[in-house]
Amino acid sequence: MALGLIAGMGVLFVRSARDARAKPYAVDRRTLNGWSVTIESGSSPKAPALLLRAPPDLSRDLFHQVFTRAMESLSSPGFDGIPLLLQAELEAAFAGRTNPEVLAAAAASAGLTPGPLQPRCLGYRRVSTPSGTRQLYFVLFDVPAFARFREQIATLGDGAKFAPAALSPALIIAGSDASYTSWLPIRADPATDCVAPIEIRP
Repeated sequence: MALGLIAGMGVLFVRSARDARAKPYAVDRRTLNGWSVTIESGSSPKAPALLLRAPPDLSRDLFHQVFTRAMESLSSPGFDGIPLLLQAELEAAFAGRTNPEVLAAAAASAGLTPGPLQPRCLGYRRVSTPSGTRQLYFVLFDVPAFARFREQIATLGDGAKFAPAALSPALIIAGSDASYTSWLPIRADPATDCVAPIEIRP
């Protein structure tokens, strides 16, 4: 009976956490404007080389909402923005052919800045391993200009070493540990990754 009670409580806890995640998240309309492209110098191959830096308050507001519902310890990433190009992609496909400044200009001209960008949903991933469980929360955006930019720069580098569709327009909000770059590249599938809608406040 005791084991059955514990198992039942565990099921209720998991269901409660899932229901809390599924409720709509909200962002102010003003926080969807003011995106900018920055050149990054991350040491990890999976770290962003180009970043679409988020407007002030957007990530912080969403992190607070996620943290309040998750009821567990979470941390925010060391970069605040949507990765446009990873260091490994830059080195493999573009080194010696073009430079980050040209790629950053291409991102701006593709229509990624200054916004507004349209959030599609809050995404969630959970991975269980023998050493523990890892979790990631991110916002998936509906941004045609993101795909357009990735397709355009393929012509500036070695197309055989660059896959435009390998990266989705995702803004990482929170996670269970600090190894955020290990989740990259994020190739999101709305059918499996989206757990909650995002409402835009006036």
